[in-house]
Amino acid sequence: MTWRQKTLYQKVKNASGWVHLSQQDIGDAEAQAIAQALTENTTVTRLSMYKNQVSDAGALSVAQALELNKTVKELYLSENQIGDAGAQAIAEALKVNTTVTALVLHRNQIGDAGAHAIAAALKENKTVSVLVLYHNQISDAGARAIAEALKENKTLTILFLANNFLTRTGITAFKQPGSTICQFKSLGDQLAHSVQIAASAPTNAQSQPSFDLDFEIQQLRSDLAVRDSWIDVLQRSQPAFGSFAGSIPKVPLAELVTATNNFADDLLIGQGGFGRVYRASLSGQRVAVKRLSAESVESYATFQLELDSLSRFRHPNIITILFYTESHDGYCLVYELMPNGSVRDRLDCKNNTPPLTWTQRHRIAADVSRGMKYVQTAFFPEHVLLHRDLKTDNVLLDAHFNAKVSDFGLVRDAPHFDEQNYLCTQNIQGTRVYMCPEFVAEGRMTTKTDVYAFGVILLELVSAEKPCPRLISAARKAVQYQTVIELLDSALDRNAVEHQSVSELAVLALECLDDAADGRPSFCDILDRLRL
Repeated sequence: MTWRQKTLYQKVKNASGWVHLSQQDIGDAEAQAIAQALTENTTVTRLSMYKNQVSDAGALSVAQALELNKTVKELYLSENQIGDAGAQAIAEALKVNTTVTALVLHRNQIGDAGAHAIAAALKENKTVSVLVLYHNQISDAGARAIAEALKENKTLTILFLANNFLTRTGITAFKQPGSTICQFKSLGDQLAHSVQIAASAPTNAQSQPSFDLDFEIQQLRSDLAVRDSWIDVLQRSQPAFGSFAGSIPKVPLAELVTATNNFADDLLIGQGGFGRVYRASLSGQRVAVKRLSAESVESYATFQLELDSLSRFRHPNIITILFYTESHDGYCLVYELMPNGSVRDRLDCKNNTPPLTWTQRHRIAADVSRGMKYVQTAFFPEHVLLHRDLKTDNVLLDAHFNAKVSDFGLVRDAPHFDEQNYLCTQNIQGTRVYMCPEFVAEGRMTTKTDVYAFGVILLELVSAEKPCPRLISAARKAVQYQTVIELLDSALDRNAVEHQSVSELAVLALECLDDAADGRPSFCDILDRLRL
């Protein structure tokens, strides 16, 4: 064992009660040491390892330990890199383990194979009452397997499956007769419904998982993005404005030069008028480094705007800025790396990537509206922020295809602003096809300016076509003559997609594209209509 592995081993071996090992860059080797300690410990009841780098190999070690350990009741492995193999190993352990009551695995990479294994385990396990699987890669097939298992399982009382790749077919499976204790209403109702189950199902107070307050707040803040009202409450309690230098760490340019191999071309992942973007590894974390020219006054203004804006934001659907560099040799912004690229790239199937599924497209629409609602309301009424360059190139996808709005280099800060106010500018910047009529003609900006751009994005998600006036005209005719399904991306199977869902998205798009700003819905209204 390395020194660190030995330290973790001793810590867990000698621990009692709750062991908190979250956000500590724990990988598979460290997980193996922790697992070994679990086989020897007889007093640990709760093990928290969320937000680490544990993959299938580490999950296998922990699973093997669970087969022997008889005291751990709650296991938190969320926000790691666990896939189907790791989920299968944990599922096998649950068939023999008789003490685990809460298993938290959200924000991993578990797909249908892992879901089938978990379903098989649920048919045999008699102790797990809480299962958290949201933000994975489970589709209808995996959901149906779990739903079938619940017809036999009588102990699971709380189940989270939101933000997977489910359609209404998968959701409907949970509405079938058979499971009278743990039911499933809809993706949008997951949090509230689970609370109802926990309150109504017969339980033993001694055996119910003791979800501590810190854990609940952490989950509500960074994971349960679907519950916007809770997120807004938590975010509004934080200071809205402050010096970015106090919250975003500054790193030396030399460190970024090393991380990008002197900004090598083989690490280049994107470029444009703003500069160039490189992938890199910094402090053990995969990142994207945006390098702007030091010679342009406009580049420096863009740098300042984006840094100032993103230093205010902490939201699951807004790109996270991690570090920045400012020197006479250039300006750099360092972001979390979004491995699935931009929505535009995925709609174009760039680098032979598979087409986005309809469920993924619908979820992307909801994610963008959720992020934009936050941008416009987080600091209201003191400030409203206008993005001004919202487009599919600036919506990025993480490893789980969660969408995040990026590129705030053109953002405008509007103090004491509401739907009746507007700003005017003579400097018309942005991408023309996403611009609303009043902005093109008069330079007039309102809270509905970004809504118009969002309408264009919705039509792109439906059709996969690049935005142009012809696409908008075609959509209007298709809605008028009820032939919207003909707009659907040819890469998708029309027989496998709910026609009503496609029509609803197209109709919403045209409402967002209303020539009159007053005729467009707000992002609050849009989000309500997009919730599954």
